[in-house]
Parts: sequence; structure tokens; C-alpha cells
Amino acid sequence: MITLYNMTGVPVVYADEDCRALYDVQGNIVAWFAQEHLYSLNGRYLGWAHQGWIYDRDGHPALFAENAIGGPERPSLHNKARALPNRIRLAPLPATLPRRQPRPARRHRAASWSRRSGLEYFSQ
Repeated sequence: MITLYNMTGVPVVYADEDCRALYDVQGNIVAWFAQEHLYSLNGRYLGWAHQGWIYDRDGHPALFAENAIGGPERPSLHNKARALPNRIRLAPLPATLPRRQPRPARRHRAASWSRRSGLEYFSQ
């Protein structure tokens, strides 16, 4: 599991080892990847992943992995709940994923944090 943190260093979601989906702490899928692009459960385009960062639709970094490269200044990571508990069962990725929303032209990566740096990122 790969832990993704918000702008304050709090763990928010977890990527599976194959980076096919992002999961909440209960093991529910909150988003899925199509290559480096990220989509909500209903197929809405959310942003993209690059060098350990998750960027929002406007190119602002919203979440980061511990080994992320570049990006804005990162906070100290909270030790509490860093890793997804082993007892959590991850929901399987559906065999048929929803139709993907066309993605807009990729924006330049911004240096400032997204206004949505947490679970609210997935409801944009």
C-alpha cells in the first residue's frame, strides 16, 4: 500500500501496489486510474498523478506520497495511521468501469497547494 497525504501531512487515501485505485481507510474505492489519469467512481475526471503527487483538474498538487519528487513544501508527516491496517479488506475494482469523462487539456503543474487537499478532492 502507498499512503497519500494531504497538505497538512495527514494520511488521506491509499493506493494499491499496482496503482489501479485509491482507497479510503475502510478499504472502499474512492477513485481509479486510467494510466496516470485519475477518475471518480462515476467516471468524472479528477486530475493526474506525476512523480508521487496527485494533481487536481487545475494542476494544483492535492495529495502526495512519502517519496514524491518536487512540488510545494511538504509538511511533517503524522505518525498516527500512516499505514492502512492489515485487517482492512480492499474492495475489488469493478470488472466494468464507468465511462470516463473527457479530460480537459492538461494544465501546467502549479506550485501552490490545491484548495481540495483531502477527501474533498474526490467530490470535486
